[in-house]
Amino acid sequence: MNTLRKIFRYWDSVLALVAGIASAAWLSASTIKDITPELMAFFTIQSAVILPAMIFSAGLLRGDGLTLREVDLYQTALRRQMRFWVTLLFLDLIAAAILVLGKAADWTWKITIYGHHTGQFGWVMIGATAFFSTLAILRMIPFVRGVMSQLELNGTLARKLVESRERERALTQEPPEAPFDRPQDFGRVVGPRVRRRG
Repeated sequence: MNTLRKIFRYWDSVLALVAGIASAAWLSASTIKDITPELMAFFTIQSAVILPAMIFSAGLLRGDGLTLREVDLYQTALRRQMRFWVTLLFLDLIAAAILVLGKAADWTWKITIYGHHTGQFGWVMIGATAFFSTLAILRMIPFVRGVMSQLELNGTLARKLVESRERERALTQEPPEAPFDRPQDFGRVVGPRVRRRG
């Protein structure tokens, strides 16, 4: 049961591992050589999208209108999200580095020990490229979900800020004066009394 739970939790890593093994077994060096520029362009664009989101996350939390418990909860959630995005950025960098190395080595990795040729290990680079590329692509799904959650959080924080300012304004305002209670005969002109002589 725990194994199934872990598989469902790390479904993207499992799929990326399957893609890496399948690519190492069946993908040729010429095929991955043809798509190298497109993959590099994708990782460049993805990195350019992740960096502003990280900067926005770092300055998102505001303390106005929040309790200490809410600040701790939001900070923990933002820290977890930031770790995820940093990991995604490193996946992009690793995949781009493998692409550069693979292109430089022409996707053939020959290992020679003491002058003896031991074999070609280009499939290792192909499998690693497929693994990191698939993982980076699949993790865009939770990335978009994270951006949407930050939109909701930003709205919640803005609402709490406005409510806090309205409460402060209500406390600092002077209470309105009580309305004047007009007597029944108020404003009636009373003439001088004439005393009668008896």
